[in-house]
Amino acid sequence: MATASSRSEIDVASIPLNGSALHTWKRLMRYLGKYRLWVSIAAVGIIGTNILLIVVPYILRDVVDIGIEQGDSAYMLSAGLLVVGLGILRGLAAFLGRFFGERLSHYVSYDIRNEIYDKVQRQSFSYHDSAQVGTIITRAISDVNEIQRYFNYGLMDGLNVILLLIGVVSIMMATSPLLAIIAFIPLAPLALYSNRFVMRVHPRWKKVMDRMQALSNHIQENALGAEVVRGFAREPYEIERFHKENQNLYIEQLDFITQWITFLPISAALAAMSTALVLLFGGLMEAAGMGNISVGLIVTFNAYVLLLTQPLRFIGFIILLTTQAAASGERIFEVIDEAEEVVNSRAARKTAVKGHVRFEDVSSHYNSSNHAVLNQINLEAQPGEVVAIIGLTGSGKTTIANLIPRFYDVTDGRVMIDGIDVRDFDLDSLRSQIGIVMQQSLLFNATIEENIAYGNPAASREQIIEAATSANAHGFISEFPNGYQTEVGERGVTLSGGQKQRIAIARALLIDPRILILDDATSSVDTRTEHLIQQALERIMEGRTTFVIAQRMSTILQADQIIVLRDGEIIQQGSHETLLQDGGLYEEIYKLQLEEQERARREAIIAGIIKVPLEERRSTQQFRALIDRLAGKYSP
Repeated sequence: MATASSRSEIDVASIPLNGSALHTWKRLMRYLGKYRLWVSIAAVGIIGTNILLIVVPYILRDVVDIGIEQGDSAYMLSAGLLVVGLGILRGLAAFLGRFFGERLSHYVSYDIRNEIYDKVQRQSFSYHDSAQVGTIITRAISDVNEIQRYFNYGLMDGLNVILLLIGVVSIMMATSPLLAIIAFIPLAPLALYSNRFVMRVHPRWKKVMDRMQALSNHIQENALGAEVVRGFAREPYEIERFHKENQNLYIEQLDFITQWITFLPISAALAAMSTALVLLFGGLMEAAGMGNISVGLIVTFNAYVLLLTQPLRFIGFIILLTTQAAASGERIFEVIDEAEEVVNSRAARKTAVKGHVRFEDVSSHYNSSNHAVLNQINLEAQPGEVVAIIGLTGSGKTTIANLIPRFYDVTDGRVMIDGIDVRDFDLDSLRSQIGIVMQQSLLFNATIEENIAYGNPAASREQIIEAATSANAHGFISEFPNGYQTEVGERGVTLSGGQKQRIAIARALLIDPRILILDDATSSVDTRTEHLIQQALERIMEGRTTFVIAQRMSTILQADQIIVLRDGEIIQQGSHETLLQDGGLYEEIYKLQLEEQERARREAIIAGIIKVPLEERRSTQQFRALIDRLAGKYSP
């Protein structure tokens, strides 16, 4: 997301901000750079509005001094028609200023929101490991809305106020310097008070937005964890937590509003004092014949003071919007300025891969931690090989899988594909050739067809059906009333776990990957569904380099090599038979977990719960012998 390079030329001297907020304000102004034409039209409209507004009180002086005092009704009529004409022109000018100002504000918020989203999309997994979803949502919506409101009202109306003040002050000083100085006496303390107001209100608004962010995080967390909350009957506790966080937001908002409502009456009183001084001293000067003061001039000065009263009171609102925008801008730029850890190199390659994967002395740490998730990993997979990775929880299995598509960068060593460091690949090119099926595969709130074609939107309907058929998904999809056009709901809520997994397998298959990663893809389904999924996996594994993490023993038995991890290190490596003979952790895992899973699967086959095709039963002599033994054991 590129940021417009030019910056607005609006004078900010009248808007007191601290250094950090001023820097943020200037940075926000750069977004106007590519809308120079609209900025110019809006500025012309605002300038024209103020010129026409300032001219009217000057006409009033002659109306009083000539039309009323000299009884010249013709002059009064012509002056009235002139005022009407100027009013129409002022309405047109005001329309230009407001219309294009409104469009500017929405396009700037559109650009900023896109920039935030694009930035988040480019971030690596390490960023999302620590970032809260509610925080990102708050900054992309609430904070951007504050900036949009500032550009629409604070900036345009602020420019209007500045121009009006400059014009009125200039005319008043040119007409009667002494009376003008008297009128301006209350304005000095108003300026000082406004500066003090900003210093108090800026940090308070930032606290309000932080509280709102915390509330958003709480809502998002509980929406995702609704089953856990209800399962443990913790609704009263969560309600109480929400009430406390909501009360904290209320207190911060009340503190903020207290500052604001205190500013309004004080600023109004100071503006009213200016009107009183003009009437008092203007009348005395006119009676004494001083400074060519006439009744018409007093009326004109009073009109100018009234013109100043509204913008002077509005300064507080402009300051409020400016400080809110600066605080929101700081929070937004925290997201935009966050460093991207995984990026394309300058000479990134777009190369088709064959699937030769090699880890060379790979070590990995998460979030700059001193604890190594992986330590000196060396392994190699030839094209078409199946590599099974097992180990206890936290041993680093998933980390190995995440390093291949470069979701994270290694701390030491390198991951090679076809002899090329993955850091030298173009990220999109690399990941488009790697298929991934996770334990909990996410489906989007779209149709089944759209979910399957997510990685290959250009796929034909025939290709989608073929992929679904290979994934053992076409049968249940066809049973839905809308077939492939069935909406799956948020996160695929309308589908069972096994159905979601098979759609995820079809999605991976449709991109025709050269490297396949199966991360615990069948652990959370029943035995029959696991068998259907396993059949689909075996089909898509053919001819592809496959990394299987913590799969059932039927897949591990077929692996060309098995990697056993403990505390981020490879402690055993070899075939199933070799590792069983060696004993150690692999034998323990097999006896504690995998042996029991296989026994249940074989019993299900004998009981007819799982139907195994004849060619599959005949393909493995070892498997047939096991079935024969089990059949003897469970026969009457």
